[in-house]
Amino acid sequence: MPKVSIIIPSYNSSIFIKRTIESVIHQSFTEWELLVVDDCSTDNTREILEEISKKDPRIKILKTPTNSGGPATPKNIGLKEAKGEYVAFLDHDDEWMPEKIEKQLKLFENSNNNKLGLVSCFFNIKDNDTEEIIYKNNKLYRGDVIKFLKKANFLVTSSCIITKLSIFKNVGFFDKELKISDDWDMWIKISEAGYDFDFSEEYLVNYIVHGNNACYGNNNFNEKKEFALFHKKHLDLFKDDNYINGYYYNTIQNYKLSRKNYLIAIFSKKSTKREIIKSIAYIILSFYPSLEKSLKKIWRKIK
Repeated sequence: MPKVSIIIPSYNSSIFIKRTIESVIHQSFTEWELLVVDDCSTDNTREILEEISKKDPRIKILKTPTNSGGPATPKNIGLKEAKGEYVAFLDHDDEWMPEKIEKQLKLFENSNNNKLGLVSCFFNIKDNDTEEIIYKNNKLYRGDVIKFLKKANFLVTSSCIITKLSIFKNVGFFDKELKISDDWDMWIKISEAGYDFDFSEEYLVNYIVHGNNACYGNNNFNEKKEFALFHKKHLDLFKDDNYINGYYYNTIQNYKLSRKNYLIAIFSKKSTKREIIKSIAYIILSFYPSLEKSLKKIWRKIK
């Protein structure tokens, strides 16, 4: 029986998938199984996967019945097939350092905390074209992290995560209705269930940035619609966060309530400088909503 089940949700990843899987094969820890779940790719991803799996019996290729438009369904299929005590996720375009699994498992197995449910790590943001590391993410939050998850998905990518398979029996599977925030939703559920988080203070993942990072088989998803759904799921968590609530009301075009929440956020001592700047910007945009598309590039720079 494998100790760790590794799940890769894959869609049209022929450019990246071989490199990604090789980073698993080269792990110093070898007691793993790899479940690659193809989400009905339309390129030659499937052929590449079949060829790779012939060379290593630890690799199993699965497939969704139809394209799901996001990684949640492939992850859930992988979880249902997983046999390991631990589960690690790896995006189809990212890569691991050779000691990633080994070092994270040590944190789990050397811990006296019976509430420890998830271990993450630092990661590099690497440009796919130049292969240069353009940013090193070392945000570090330990223990009960719900107040940090309330502000943002500080874990950023599920490629950094290792957790216990048994936890999903308690909190359930990934929400297939969420196409880009399914992992943030899951970490909130794990934290709210009473599990603590920990970090390996080493850079063990390369998060690869390229032109299609936000498009997982679904080029037509509506980001605002998704946020509204996500917010509705976690009303109790966000009830006192005026900045988040301002954005929520903006997404459903209730600009009166949006402006009210943003104004409170601007004068709140709890708001960060970034939140204050964006609150002012969104108040202005609420009077001219048609301008928002043209200012998307600015939002990304201060996000």
